[in-house]
Amino acid sequence: MTSSRVKPMARRRFAAGLALIAFLSASGSPVFAQDANMLQAPEGMQPARPVPQSLAEPSSGETAAGFAVGPQSIVPPGFGATTPSSASRTVEPSGPAQFFPAGVQPAEQSVRVLGSVPGRSGSGIEIGSLSGVDAATAGLLSGQQGFGADMWRGASRSDIDSYLSRLPVPMRSPVMSDLARRLLLTGARTPEGAGNASSLLATRLNLLIAAGHTQAALQLAEAAGKERSPGVASELARAALAQDNEKLACDALKDIPPGNDPAHDGMAAFSVKLSTYCQIAAGNREIASLTLDLAREEGLDDPLFYSLASEAAAGITLRAPEPNELGIMDAAFYRLAKRDLPENATAIAVPALLPSLLDDRSISAEQKVEAAERAAAYGLINGRQLAAFYRKPRFTNEQMAGLLTSDIPEASPLRRAMIYQSIGSAVAADERIQLFKLAFATAESAGLYYPTVEALYSELSAIEPNDALRPLAPAATRAFIAIGENTKAREWFALVAPGGQMLGRDERELSGLMRVADGSANDFDGKKLSAEIIADLKSGVKSTQFYAASEAMLLDALGFQLDPAVWDALLDARGALTGKVPPEALLNRLHAAGARGAVGETVLLALDAAGQAGPGSVHPRASAQAVASLRAVGLESEARRLALEALMARSSAGRG
Repeated sequence: MTSSRVKPMARRRFAAGLALIAFLSASGSPVFAQDANMLQAPEGMQPARPVPQSLAEPSSGETAAGFAVGPQSIVPPGFGATTPSSASRTVEPSGPAQFFPAGVQPAEQSVRVLGSVPGRSGSGIEIGSLSGVDAATAGLLSGQQGFGADMWRGASRSDIDSYLSRLPVPMRSPVMSDLARRLLLTGARTPEGAGNASSLLATRLNLLIAAGHTQAALQLAEAAGKERSPGVASELARAALAQDNEKLACDALKDIPPGNDPAHDGMAAFSVKLSTYCQIAAGNREIASLTLDLAREEGLDDPLFYSLASEAAAGITLRAPEPNELGIMDAAFYRLAKRDLPENATAIAVPALLPSLLDDRSISAEQKVEAAERAAAYGLINGRQLAAFYRKPRFTNEQMAGLLTSDIPEASPLRRAMIYQSIGSAVAADERIQLFKLAFATAESAGLYYPTVEALYSELSAIEPNDALRPLAPAATRAFIAIGENTKAREWFALVAPGGQMLGRDERELSGLMRVADGSANDFDGKKLSAEIIADLKSGVKSTQFYAASEAMLLDALGFQLDPAVWDALLDARGALTGKVPPEALLNRLHAAGARGAVGETVLLALDAAGQAGPGSVHPRASAQAVASLRAVGLESEARRLALEALMARSSAGRG
């Protein structure tokens, strides 16, 4: 396309920038619950018993806006908290001085919902419409795949904007990544309250791109209709650039107004860079060079951009430092300039670029292993796809034979690829046992346990449990529990007997993991389990105490009734509990959202409480409240998976 975006006078300001996403923060002082401190259970279920009042007393140093100095209350707070109050909102500028001619301001669109998961074969896509609803309601998931068209019922617009501004994407937690993706793709009516209709859609697109789901972001933007706000258009352009779709990115430029301060306004800077990109791509190199000169005059400071754009436009090579992070626009200009990506591109690329790097022929098989591991950690590819990249590197016979003494760094992606390949070629039982345990241990330390279990599934599931493989039983049991293969997990668990201290501990914790994964709250030996938990809490071993405390709180959140003595023992062992404690106000709001049946708000707050590191890294009270509130809004399966992930992080059983 030919761009005419040139200003006639050098001193004229760049026009108003792309629309900023309206991220709001809650204001006001919340009122904390005073008379109830119990985990929330779904309506109609037997409520969990209150814990001792001493457990509910907040620390004097804890406030609604900050984190506690240390865990004081063991279980999540009860009812009575206020919801976040409304806050002022940043509004998109409406009449910018023009540097480049902008497109027509879009009108409101009705909701369009695609009723299938993007990319899933064999599932026809049906598009429906809800009249009188704005473009922000567009979605790709409906029915049981999403959270329902009324998922924002009872929530205020200011609250949802505030919660979305803190959504911790990308995440390495499988269950939390899945919840976030489904939340962002669900077609739903907008929450009540004043606000720009398209800004919610722009926010969802921005978060999908940050999480790496660029194809879903493109589909969502297209489902919203052809008339787009500047914010939506800019996110569409970013997603298109990430997928090297030059035409779609430059077509979006007509809906993006120019910015008036690229030196300080990120959206204005994006407008200038996208204009330059499209001018060069269309062959208008002289116009692009003029745009670069004007950008310098306006104070835009980005040496890498000028270096790449100048090389692409005029063949001029300017010195610039290598990026610390490879962004979407950076990668687009690297392609345009026909310059090789940085050597560490697979390590520094934003998640949105990882799928394209996996298809890039200029990236070596060794480098792609690193990109594949990162993509798998963020849920962008599955374990089977990760296995395919583990098979690509070629190792010498000497390297394979000397795996345990190899000069390849122990924590490197290549070493994990070598371990994977060795498992496929190993014949002796002892060697296979050692390699499986090594694979699981190294993967867990790298945050890749779940995709690694999927990658090794075919190899592990082909092995029949027998006494000769008993040393592998704890690791195999843990692996099958992690991916929901409970029948296979029980087959391997039968080999785990208390034949020694380590196996005895493995039996205790693995049985607890299986109970959380699929156990019945109405069919278990409460006396026996309570006694085991109390014994662990009184053991004096911090790791054992931490596991038992987490187990007790998560079981309580799942509706399991434990003896009152468990909570007394838990109080005595509270010093062994660690993990980030979310603000008291956040946990109160999470509890209240579940009580109201506010599905979308509950999911958002659960994601916020767990944080980017996931449910296994926060204080047990936070993960337990997330579990209880998810159950309260009918997300039983998701609550179980979250509880399992949290407890597995606290368990040392079967780690290899």
